Amino acid sequence: MLAASLAAVLVLCTGVLAGALVAVERAVVPMLLRLPRRTWSEVHRLLDPGFDPLMPTVNKVALAAGLGLSFLAPSAASRAAFAAALASVAGVALVSELRNVRMNRRIDAWAEAGEIPDGWDTLRADWARANRRRTACAVLAFCAALGGCWLAWG
Repeated sequence: MLAASLAAVLVLCTGVLAGALVAVERAVVPMLLRLPRRTWSEVHRLLDPGFDPLMPTVNKVALAAGLGLSFLAPSAASRAAFAAALASVAGVALVSELRNVRMNRRIDAWAEAGEIPDGWDTLRADWARANRRRTACAVLAFCAALGGCWLAWG
């Protein structure tokens, strides 16, 4: 019963992560890449409060559920699939914290200083690349979580 409950939580959380990041990748990033310097900075900063703290919280819950399932799932194959989901969620967290969040802080500092430096478009492109990486991790996590459920109870 506990494993099934954790699996439901993991599928829900990885689905939310993957869905949100795919939507950002397909709709928000292309729009941001077309904006001029000042508008891009303002829009980017306005988006952040909508994702934080929700997405980090969803990620942490997914990490906890994946960790539990890596030990509690009913078969070796399902435990391996849930461990893969856990590793992919960890990938989302690492890329987010080490790349995107750090770049977000730089963008926020520019707004406080009132000046967007030259090279801002390089940071914008780097942010988009990092977002693609964490999106791929989230989609893999969702697929692995579904696979773990199928292996365990399918």
